[in-house]
This record gives sequence, structure tokens and C-alpha cells, in this order.
Amino acid sequence: MLWCSPKRLSSDGSSEYLGGESSRTIAFELNSEGVPGPQGAEWGPSTIHGNPKRGIGILNNELYVGRLVWNRLRYLKDPDTGKRVSRLNPESEWVIQEVPELRIVDQETWDAVKARQQALACEPSAPGENKLNERRRPKYLLAGLAKCGFCGGGYTMVSKDLLGCATARNKGICNNRLNIRRDALEASVLRGLQTHLMEPELFKEF
Repeated sequence: MLWCSPKRLSSDGSSEYLGGESSRTIAFELNSEGVPGPQGAEWGPSTIHGNPKRGIGILNNELYVGRLVWNRLRYLKDPDTGKRVSRLNPESEWVIQEVPELRIVDQETWDAVKARQQALACEPSAPGENKLNERRRPKYLLAGLAKCGFCGGGYTMVSKDLLGCATARNKGICNNRLNIRRDALEASVLRGLQTHLMEPELFKEF
């Protein structure tokens, strides 16, 4: 099973995920073992847990249980950003084909994974569909703007008051373990803006 670490792959197909490990821990271990992720990229938590409703992520690949699903998503270009974005089609428009010869995961294991995903979701009635994530907005001044000076990954909240490298924390492929207090970072940036943007030439340009 592809959601198991190769060093721990058991003959009965039991997975680390069902054993209680988080997708972050599994991704961290796979990266530390040098196991290449999809398309040769490193593993991240979302590579493991993905989005059950959209059928993305290792834990949601129905091909593992012998089902091919087409037309689940449609792709559009965002007129504002020009980027390609996906939209979920109504389930009535999905095209499903049974291919039992491709099954590599038994139904009992698959159902157990779905049950754990549902139990971990914010809304148990909608497996894996976290409405809070869809409506999440930045809470802090520099949210999404701070970057790691070692790897270029995002600096995100790792506790109530501290920011740290998300790549080091979630993927284990960056050695930068330095954290910084959010209030100290914000104060430093605001002081810099106040000092330098008020220089006569810059103020005149503004």
C-alpha cells in the first residue's frame, strides 16, 4: 500500500495511518527515508490526506480499490490570476468504471481509512470536508508573507506565539529549526517600514 512507509510495510497491509500516525508524521518519515513522492517531489501532509471529496491524496485514490473515476473535477482559468483552478463536478456527472484487477487495497482497510478520516473531520457528516479550511483567512499581519532564509519555504505559526519553517516542520527536508516570536517579527517589520518609508525621497515618491 502506497500510504505505508516501505520500511514498515507489513504482509497484512496494515497502514501507519490506521495505526494512529498523522499524515504529517508519515510524510516526514518518507522524506527522511529518501522515498520519492509523486512526480519525484518531496512528501507533504496534503500529499497523504488530500481531499476525500475531490479524490485527491494518497488516502483517497480509488484506483487502489479497483475503481476508475473520471470527470470528478473540471478545470478553469481564474480570470483575475490567470491560474488554472479546479472545481468539483456534481456526483451525478462522474463516470465510474470498476477495474477489480487493479485493486491493491482490501475493502476492510479502505473502509477503516474512510472512517478515521470522517472521525477527524470537523463535520462528521461530510467526510474530510472541512468548511473552516475553505473559509480560512489570515489572522495575523504577516500571515503568508514570511519566508525561511534557508529553503525559501513559508514561515507559519507553530504555536500560539511562535513562527517556524513549515518545510522543516512538515516535510523534514530543511534543517532550520529557529523560531521567532510573532510580535517581535511584526514590530521589527513595522519599525523598518516607519523608518525607511518616511525618508524624504521615498516619501516624495509615494
